[in-house]
Amino acid sequence: MGYYRTSPRSATGETRFRLAYGVDVVLPIEISLISPRVEVFDPSLTLEGLRFHNDLLEEIREDSRFRMIAQQEKTAKYFNKKVKNKRFRVGDLVLRDSAASQPTVSGKLKPTWEGPYRVLKVVSAGTYELSHLDGQPIKNAWNGIHLKKLYQ
Repeated sequence: MGYYRTSPRSATGETRFRLAYGVDVVLPIEISLISPRVEVFDPSLTLEGLRFHNDLLEEIREDSRFRMIAQQEKTAKYFNKKVKNKRFRVGDLVLRDSAASQPTVSGKLKPTWEGPYRVLKVVSAGTYELSHLDGQPIKNAWNGIHLKKLYQ
């Protein structure tokens, strides 16, 4: 549990303890084994050092925030490169995901796709109104992620 707060996060580059208190934590193992940090510790300089670190705390947090935003953008770029934009035009024949249209129906022998349907109208980018092949419209608009183009 303590390791979570005292180990640096890859997104921020800082420990949670340092972001909260402005100083690095001294672990119990460092006290028992007499590490250099414990050896050169001077209690008279502690208060002055804490004031100095508190002045830098906002700067440390701001740097961590920028690193975290960069990490999030890098992660989003990695996952978004696998996304394929589906664009359909009016009149295209499509199949609809049956799990989206009938979420309560289940079973492993259930068909995955249903249709074909015709794209009746492009409502907005990625949203489409469909109709049956005879021209009868379907009452809901459908997101493009639930549609697949039918090639004949």
